Amino acid sequence: MASTSEGLRERRRRQTRHEIHAAALRLAQEHGFDAVTVDLISAEAGVSPRTFFNYFPNKETAVLPGPPLGLPSSLADEFVARGTAHPRDVLADLTRLLVRDLADNPPLRQEMHAAFALTRSHPPLLATLLARFDGFQRSVADAVALRLGEPPEGEVPTLIAALALTAMRTGLERWAGEECPDDGDDSPVPYVERSAELLRTLLTS
Repeated sequence: MASTSEGLRERRRRQTRHEIHAAALRLAQEHGFDAVTVDLISAEAGVSPRTFFNYFPNKETAVLPGPPLGLPSSLADEFVARGTAHPRDVLADLTRLLVRDLADNPPLRQEMHAAFALTRSHPPLLATLLARFDGFQRSVADAVALRLGEPPEGEVPTLIAALALTAMRTGLERWAGEECPDDGDDSPVPYVERSAELLRTLLTS
């Protein structure tokens, strides 16, 4: 029963987070990013400013989609439990794990497209997006280090995390920049998988 309650709470938190993000992005598109305030976003999302700050530290992070602040503990535990392996195999396992999480929690193409467009015209937003990827990368490097038995600041864990996140970001950007296909398959997973496969080919050629 406890695990079920925790699952429901997590889904509610995820839903609230998405509603705040969607409201922030919608307002930024309609009124311009500079005109958007936390109070406006909160009112649009139907939450209090206090609740807003439980999910986002500022309006920049609310507007932008992207990776969470850290690798989910359940995924990190599963990844580390696979044990020591060759760095190339660890990288492959990591990219598969990230792709699976992306499939379970897919972003919306229109939201990603709009957010990336905003970063091109508002440098602070681009800096925020890059900082978010950097923070997520450090979390991933910590998990890689645990699996390899190396310090988290070591070159190998840092490089493996950077390569996996580069493949993920490249795939997401290509997906967000293209039109939705006629068959209705609007998942970013094939794009990220293609980037990951290209990375593996380059590393093994």
